[in-house]
Amino acid sequence: MICMVFLLPWDGQKAYGQEEADYKFTLKTNLLAAFAGPIWVTWIVPVTGEYKVLFEAKTFKKQSLQVGASYLGPSVFVSALKNELGDSADVDVGVNGFRGQLWYKFFLTRDSDGPSGFYASPHFSLASARIENKNEPDDYVNATKLNIHGVLGYQLITRGGFVLDIFTGLGFRDMTWDYAQEGSTDLDFGEGKGRINVTFGLSFGYAF
Repeated sequence: MICMVFLLPWDGQKAYGQEEADYKFTLKTNLLAAFAGPIWVTWIVPVTGEYKVLFEAKTFKKQSLQVGASYLGPSVFVSALKNELGDSADVDVGVNGFRGQLWYKFFLTRDSDGPSGFYASPHFSLASARIENKNEPDDYVNATKLNIHGVLGYQLITRGGFVLDIFTGLGFRDMTWDYAQEGSTDLDFGEGKGRINVTFGLSFGYAF
């Protein structure tokens, strides 16, 4: 998918089927995020599934502001935590949380005033979730993940207003786990550390 971004024309010509209408807003989501949200265990098991809405508004010529709001519930893979925590662990995992995101896009394509074409943007994301053992009410972990990235992306708006937004970038990630029963819990995910992080994402929806 990343290759698709760079194969799109950079010479300022509009992609096939791209609409000439002066769109001011986009509304997007990604249903695939329900399988794997922002919080993982040991980078193997996605604990959270994400259910998100992204709203974008054109602000100035070749600029737009995009915000995202998400509910974080259990991933469809959350049962794999049983193996992560050990075969004898008496754990029934529950997840509940939220995520907020913010972009400010600068569109680079010559003949587009936005919100379509190539863009560069800072990207901020904060996710927080409570991961609990339903069999022991006092056994839970509060997970927090902060991302700060610089991203490059491409947003395509077709005739009829269909939107595809795809981006990748590089930045900083900080992950923390706050244990309710530190040292005496079955929910043991290790310690979070700040590190360099590569991000990739896509979303689709409508422009109006």
